Amino acid sequence: MASRPAGKTSKPRAASSDMLARSKIPVWIVKALLSSGIKRVSQLSSMTDDELLALPGIGKRAIELIRSFQSARESGGSQARGLPVRR
Repeated sequence: MASRPAGKTSKPRAASSDMLARSKIPVWIVKALLSSGIKRVSQLSSMTDDELLALPGIGKRAIELIRSFQSARESGGSQARGLPVRR
């Protein structure tokens, strides 16, 4: 087993389930969040609705979908469950 060179440390990796790109959040919301530097679902939990609204491309509908996704995720259900479907 090779050892790591002295002075070289790797950044801790986020769980892949925490990455926005792998979430079930709609793509248009993910793109808006990524362009604002938000890469992890866990970052959304610490943000208020007003902070989210200040981001370009995020409006009331996006916040509804994000919060629905979070509550479904926290309740242990499928990430897709709880997201309202607009027809």
